[in-house]
Parts: sequence; C-alpha cells; structure tokens
Amino acid sequence: MPAYGNSDELQRPGAGLPTVERQLLDLALKAGGLVMSDNLALKLFRRESNLLCRFAEGDESYDPFQQLVIPRVIGIEDSSRNWSVMMVLEHLCLANRDMLTATKALSEGIVPRGEVDIALYKPSPDIGFEVLDQYRILCDEYCLTIERLIETRGRLQTAARFRHPWFGPLNAHQWHSLAAFHQWIHRRQAQKIIAMLGVT
Repeated sequence: MPAYGNSDELQRPGAGLPTVERQLLDLALKAGGLVMSDNLALKLFRRESNLLCRFAEGDESYDPFQQLVIPRVIGIEDSSRNWSVMMVLEHLCLANRDMLTATKALSEGIVPRGEVDIALYKPSPDIGFEVLDQYRILCDEYCLTIERLIETRGRLQTAARFRHPWFGPLNAHQWHSLAAFHQWIHRRQAQKIIAMLGVT
C-alpha cells in the first residue's frame, strides 16, 4: 500500500495546529460567520455529509478501513494523518454530536459545562460498517435540529458563548458554521486518503 511518512513520527493527539494556520483558520471562521447565514452553513454541512457517505458506501475499488499516513491537510492535526475513511466518519460522529449539543444549548442561552478536549475525538481503528449508518443518522439529526432552531429562534447569533480550545469562545452560529467547515476539512482528508490508495 502507498504510504507517506511514518506513523511513529506523528505528534501526540491534541497537540494542535501550527500557530499561523490556527490563526488563519480562526480569522476565516470569524469572518465567515459574519457573512455566512445559518441556512448557507446548513447547506454546506449537508453537501459535505452526502459526499462523505458516497465515499464510504458501495465502492469496492478501495478498502475504506485501510489506514495510511497522508500529507497533512489544512485544519487536520498531525496525529490525525494516520486514519482510514471509516475513521474519518467515526471522528465526525463524535465531533458532530457534541457540536450539535453545544449549538442547541447556546441557542437556548445555556453555556455547556466542561471543556472541549480535542484528544478525546480521535477515532478507534476497531470499527465496522455500522459507522456509516451511525454517521448518516447523526447527520440527519443534525440537519433536522438546526432547521427547527432556525424556524423557531431565527438567526443563531447568541450572547452565550462556549469556548473551543483553538478558536476561543464561539456563539451558536459560530459553532454551527464550524461544524459545516469541519465537514469540509474532513471530506478533503477522506479524498486524500482515497487518492493515496490509488483510486482516481
């Protein structure tokens, strides 16, 4: 199998992003949050979800459970470069569930308790095809919940904020925008994995 680098050389989970990259992503998130509507962010989230599902289902030209070390994709920690396509979906299940919880709570004026620990969102390689169904169900739940919030509360700009370890305190709209952007980042990661497995 093709590989890039050595998994033994990767940084520990939770080590974060390079400083300049993190600052640029923070700027993009905050600026994008000013111009991107909740509905547009939801459309991006749904589009990326559909693409990721298509990558993982019914394609026998590559093994979606095959791990390999890829060159780092923007927005991806160094320790996350050694994943399979299914591990990407497992990570998104973990992250999307909590981002939805945070967005919903903040929309109600409630600040979630505790802190986000990036290292806890790393996927296990010991997963099966059930991850794809879990991912589909969670994405459907995310979209339906956000649609209801928009219908009942209007725009998700809130005074209440919950801190992200890389991007600081975010309101409900910014967490929702981050969820959509996060899907886009990991869709690009999945594409890189598939390309390095020799699929064109």
